[in-house]
Amino acid sequence: MQLKIRHTIPNQLVLPLGYHHIIQGIIYHSLAEEAGYSGQMHNQGYSAVDMGRCYKLFNFSLLRGKHHVVNRQIIFKDYVEWEVRSPDIYMIRLLENSFRKNGIQYGYQRFEDPELQLENETLEMDSAIIRMCSPICIYSTDKDTKKTYFYSPDEEEFSWQVSDNFVRKYSACYGVSPESGIWIMPLKVGRRDKYVTKYKGFYLSGWLGEYQLTGPRKNLDFLYQTGLGCRNSQGFGMFEIKENEDVY
Repeated sequence: MQLKIRHTIPNQLVLPLGYHHIIQGIIYHSLAEEAGYSGQMHNQGYSAVDMGRCYKLFNFSLLRGKHHVVNRQIIFKDYVEWEVRSPDIYMIRLLENSFRKNGIQYGYQRFEDPELQLENETLEMDSAIIRMCSPICIYSTDKDTKKTYFYSPDEEEFSWQVSDNFVRKYSACYGVSPESGIWIMPLKVGRRDKYVTKYKGFYLSGWLGEYQLTGPRKNLDFLYQTGLGCRNSQGFGMFEIKENEDVY
């Protein structure tokens, strides 16, 4: 399920360039009205079967709107819009109710009466050309050195890592492994699509751009709701279908 958010900005909305933690905080704070739900989502999430990992099965887009950047701050004017998705319908409805009741607060700036659009769009295809709404982040961490390596779409292992991440998330959500994985291939990804941000003191790297995504329909729909790659609950991996394009 999807919740699309838009609100006007009477003056301006000023945020740090690395604002992912602020949007994530808005989501957790809004869910906190339901006793125990936010804490469970934040601390536990969903556990993958026999894989020792937990996933918060939601994702959100980058902020969209007229803006400029000054001194490592991004300044929005006129309006801002963004989107949250999750296979957890209850979570999305909680967010909608909280935003309608309390508005949305970015740090010290509160905006009342946001425009909210609740949708239940699903993917009914087994191959699609997609455009990233937030960067796809794929990495691995060396067990000995603890160093993290971020993969780029032109590396052979990138597609395998994306598929492996999907299997883990699917297993965490449904308690069983999917019958097959998925396949992703970069189509239009250039140097300008690389995205680097700082999240709570750590640098994260991802990629925007356009890709071909292939797999069983139910797998692609699951990824549409949860996001591609890692760090989905921190604002990575949301994509949209690029319309009127031939699928390769």
